[in-house]
Amino acid sequence: MPEPAESSHSAQQPNLLVRAVAGLAVSLRYKLLAAFLTGTGLVIVLAVLGLQTLLQANERTRQLIRDQERIAVYNRVYQSSSDAMAFALHSMLERPGRMGVPSVQALNETQDLSLLLAHAVRRLGGEESPEGRRMAELRAEAKSLSRVAFDIINRRNDREFAAVMDLVERQFVPKAQRLQRSAYTIQKEIEAEMNLRAQETAQAYARARSLVIGACVAAVLLSLLAGYAISASVLWPVEQIGRTLSAVASGNFTARARVSNRDEFGGLARNVNSMSRELGALYEEVNAQKEELQSWNSQLERKVAQQVAELERTNRLRRFLPEPVAAMIVNAGGGSTLLNSQRRTVTVLFADLRGFTAYANAVAPEQVIAALNAFHQVSGPLIEEAGGTLERFLGDGLLVLFNAPLPCENPARRALDLAEQMQAAFPDAVKPFQTGSSRIGLGIGIATGEATLGQIGFEGRLDYAAIGAAPNLAARLCDKADSGKILLCETTAQAIGAGLQEAGEFDLKGIPGPAIVYEPIKRAEGL
Repeated sequence: MPEPAESSHSAQQPNLLVRAVAGLAVSLRYKLLAAFLTGTGLVIVLAVLGLQTLLQANERTRQLIRDQERIAVYNRVYQSSSDAMAFALHSMLERPGRMGVPSVQALNETQDLSLLLAHAVRRLGGEESPEGRRMAELRAEAKSLSRVAFDIINRRNDREFAAVMDLVERQFVPKAQRLQRSAYTIQKEIEAEMNLRAQETAQAYARARSLVIGACVAAVLLSLLAGYAISASVLWPVEQIGRTLSAVASGNFTARARVSNRDEFGGLARNVNSMSRELGALYEEVNAQKEELQSWNSQLERKVAQQVAELERTNRLRRFLPEPVAAMIVNAGGGSTLLNSQRRTVTVLFADLRGFTAYANAVAPEQVIAALNAFHQVSGPLIEEAGGTLERFLGDGLLVLFNAPLPCENPARRALDLAEQMQAAFPDAVKPFQTGSSRIGLGIGIATGEATLGQIGFEGRLDYAAIGAAPNLAARLCDKADSGKILLCETTAQAIGAGLQEAGEFDLKGIPGPAIVYEPIKRAEGL
């Protein structure tokens, strides 16, 4: 057997990544599971990154909301300080007797401001945080401003207008201005922080967006790479194994699947290669057996041809020779000379049906064939028993030889005995087929003389025949024999001797001069 050839002669080799994945000594199910887990892990990473970005954005949003609240607080402080200062200054211009309503409003504003700052301190982390401490200081200023407002109201009620003006100018207004400036300064600081935080938020958003986009691109690329590597490590060996199986199916048992996988496909490729080797060995063995079988077939055909030829020869011989004679000739093989052409004195029996032409025209064809078969069936066993050779069937007649091809004793007597037996058995054999005037009888002629014996015919059909005066004379005597009659020539009568009588002289067609014809005495007396 030639060297194994790769099944895919022009198949493209896989790249390094695919070979690396295929070379992993891991089951295919685990490779697919790893690819699935890789994709799932990438999705989880993307989800975590997105969640983290959302949390950061939410935190910055909350911080901006707190900044807005802080600005609102300081804006309220600034506004309240301005209102309190305006109410206080207005109270200096009031006429006596109006109960100091603007001064009361200033006191209320400072008290509300104190409560606002106290609430803001609690919301923004308490006094421990820097923002809380600053608001606590502003609250202290607001409380101090409230006490001054309270003193202004008392002095106003006591009609100490000079003292009221002094408190407003020297204490209330400076304190309110300091509180206002502090609130304004802190408000501007918070706005600056908000602007900075907004810039940082925009930058953080841009970074987060780039990170998420990059992570998505990386995840897609990794997924595509892993999917390509896994799918290629699966499809490539499938193609290799498919090409190998196609080659094996077309009769190329040298094909091999070159698969480097160390998973199930590797095992499948090894099994396919083993199958290809085994099939190749079996193919060689079958070819050897085929050649041997062809040789045996040739020998068998020759033997069968010989046996068929012998069988055909036997069948041909059995048609006109007794069974023992036919068997003896066949057993003698090609060395037998019994059927060679020769001249010999023989006794010929010629039998023919009388009235057959009219009978055949009067009855159905099936009845004609049945009557002929009945005649032949009763005659055949009698011929074999008498040791005669059935030279031929003549449709409504037959010709039997005695003393050919094997010599026999008293051939004339044998012929006469056969004729009498046939005449005795014929009426009962054809009785079922006789109908009214459409009846048949049997006439027999017997002659003795020389005849030329041998095989005649062609390669596919040979018959044993007797040609000469004796067969012709027997046929002419048969023509003259009426139904139930047996006529014999003078030579046959002389060979038989007693039991015969002269039937007269007959002019026979083709026979020179009148011929003296004999018949059995018993037959003559029975008529």
